[in-house]
Amino acid sequence: MAVKKSRQYSIDGNSYAFDFVSEKLAGIKKSVNGVLNPIPPKGSEFASVSSSDEALDAYKVAKYGPNKTAAAKETSIAKLSDEELQDYYNKEVKKAANEQFVDNVSEQPIAFTSPLDTGSGYASGNVRSGVGRKNPNFGIMAYPLDIDTKQDHLKITKYKYVRPNINQSKSARIRKGSNVAGDSVAGSQLEGSIVLPMPKATDANAAQWGGSDLTITDLAALQTAKTIDQDSIFANILRATTGRSLSGLKQDQISANQAERARRGKLGQNESIAGNIISGGQAITAQSISKLTGLLGANFDTDTFLARTGGRVLNPNAEMLFQGPVIRDFSFEFQMIARSRKEGEEIRKIIRFLKLGMAPKFQNIAFLANPDVFKLEYRNDTEDDVLKTVNRFNPGGLALTALKTDYAPNGYWAAYTDSQPVALKLALSFTELRPIYEGDQADPELEGTVGY
Repeated sequence: MAVKKSRQYSIDGNSYAFDFVSEKLAGIKKSVNGVLNPIPPKGSEFASVSSSDEALDAYKVAKYGPNKTAAAKETSIAKLSDEELQDYYNKEVKKAANEQFVDNVSEQPIAFTSPLDTGSGYASGNVRSGVGRKNPNFGIMAYPLDIDTKQDHLKITKYKYVRPNINQSKSARIRKGSNVAGDSVAGSQLEGSIVLPMPKATDANAAQWGGSDLTITDLAALQTAKTIDQDSIFANILRATTGRSLSGLKQDQISANQAERARRGKLGQNESIAGNIISGGQAITAQSISKLTGLLGANFDTDTFLARTGGRVLNPNAEMLFQGPVIRDFSFEFQMIARSRKEGEEIRKIIRFLKLGMAPKFQNIAFLANPDVFKLEYRNDTEDDVLKTVNRFNPGGLALTALKTDYAPNGYWAAYTDSQPVALKLALSFTELRPIYEGDQADPELEGTVGY
């Protein structure tokens, strides 16, 4: 859900900013002591501010950008439904509460010789579940506790795995402001998020191409198969019902290919039919001789026979053919140092959160349910949210395929009095659940970014 944030507007002596989702007003925030706090959507203040000229101006900017001609036609603001407005408000309240907690922790001194207790729990609104619950809600976790989310960072969000469609290997498509089935297996059930420092960011996009060799006899067989595909009775029936041949070509494409071959033949760019027949006959003869001598105990192939007798070999007609996409992998490493007792608890909670997410779910002796899936974002919680300057991750979701924790990264055990390691190294490996398609990279929302 892409959120567009407005600048701050002065209304009745106060400063307000507006959030928009899918070109609709999603929330209003009021600046108090330099901090933007969401205001309830059901209150009179929300109703008054949302009906102001400043709100309409922010709406026009979010929807039309610099196109002032189109913006001039707008006279009212489109809003999310009452339920959606309340849900967005609740999420922003929790987010603000977590950020305030992080700010409070950051004021604690970090120079100490033993673990420092920074408090008994998070501020109200940030869910903290007890260890041992069957499905704990981890809320929002952060390392370090004083991380500034207005700086570049990595956000990892965990969701329940769902199957809205039998085939999820599809390009993400946008319809009426929302993604349709085929782009993601991440369900609506959010199971918690982690905010981590910006890691070493790299992405490697690849496509699988492979060599293909065909001798003249193979080409003849391929041409026969092509003719069957395009001209047989079955092929004609198939095109009449589906509009395509077995190979997926439409009739206009077939006709265009035939016309192009005819044009090239008139220009003399094709080989002579007679020459092809003679060469094909020679190739078949050479292959037959090679097989016959093999029965007699000789050990040589057709190319050896041709090279030694005539100084030539069969033309392999080699070329590279596209064989399929390559699904991307991402690996990250984080050095974590527990500067306080509270930070040590947070590190342990993050590790357990990830382990729970990658573990399969036992149903019975016959079936296992899928592990959870993850959404990754490079973020900066200011105006743009998701960074434009580095790659984005597949909207189809990612699987956590490997997690390695080194509790003694310096080669020896070092811990506080409560046995919390002074430092540890966390290595994560994620794999996208589907390939990146051209339709994903062509998404208009990626304009001005480096893409996926």
